[in-house]
Amino acid sequence: MITAEMERFYRTWLDKANSYTGRNLSDLYDKAFTLFALYNRLYAEATFRLARAGTVILQANRGFPDKAGATKHSLTFIGADHLNAVLSNDPLCRQAFDELVDLIENEVFYIKLSMPDASPQRDEDLELLNKLRSRGYKQKMEALLEVIYSVRCNMFHGSKGYEYTQTALLRPVIILLDKVIQILYQELCEYDV
Repeated sequence: MITAEMERFYRTWLDKANSYTGRNLSDLYDKAFTLFALYNRLYAEATFRLARAGTVILQANRGFPDKAGATKHSLTFIGADHLNAVLSNDPLCRQAFDELVDLIENEVFYIKLSMPDASPQRDEDLELLNKLRSRGYKQKMEALLEVIYSVRCNMFHGSKGYEYTQTALLRPVIILLDKVIQILYQELCEYDV
């Protein structure tokens, strides 16, 4: 079950994201930022529900576990098998997933960056790539969520340039993130604790 406020938030932000056509660079950036904000709200809610159910432990007086919420807790809430099945059965998502794998494999984009200079961490990207190719759904889906989260961090923290070449990465990320958001929202609607 979800609150009326959460439903309004979801509808408002999803409508906002869908208002961007994706025909130009600013639309893609705006759509990605909007979807990331919506995803953040949903995975926080999922994390809190899992904590109330005793499935995850949140440390008192420590900040919200943002990365764990986005990558591990949201996956626990959705279920790796379920997420994999939905993404695999959607041709657009399958294509987007394959595009991400190709972009990482061919070093078109570096996903894991070292701060403060945003230098590529190829070993970490190769580790992600191996997990994306895994036959294990949990490892594969967690790696996908980690790629999405890393792109979000690179954008929010200024490590991703505002240039047209970024569209090759943003387009598949947006497709997959949009589907993950839909699935997570549906799970939140059906979850009863």
